Amino acid sequence: GNGRAEDVPVVLKPRSDVEYGTARRRSKGYFTFGEPAKALLETYDEMNECGLFLDLLYGAPAWSLLLQHWRTRYDGNNNNNNNNDHGNSDCPIAGRQVMYVHSGGLEGIASQLTRYKHKGLIDARTIQLS
Repeated sequence: GNGRAEDVPVVLKPRSDVEYGTARRRSKGYFTFGEPAKALLETYDEMNECGLFLDLLYGAPAWSLLLQHWRTRYDGNNNNNNNNDHGNSDCPIAGRQVMYVHSGGLEGIASQLTRYKHKGLIDARTIQLS
């Protein structure tokens, strides 16, 4: 077609320079679907604090991956001192608008948090406060 290459959406992949731990290293940085993970819980908590309520099956993994890239936009020598919002040219979302479509799933958070409790990642009091 006649479209511009920069208008084509980018499918983000886990960054190769992030330490994932042994389980995620075997899966090239991807989370195992439905398996409780500390990184997902951290993303879930961080986004809740910002007012974006996520589920732990789809939303938290998506935002965990997005934030890996978002936080690297100004890594390295390009620290945004030049008022250029494009940041690091190696970052696939640098200079792009990001749209996240929240697809629901919030009604399952209680059961998801219970699975995190059984894995020892949170305590019962935390579930009651959520």
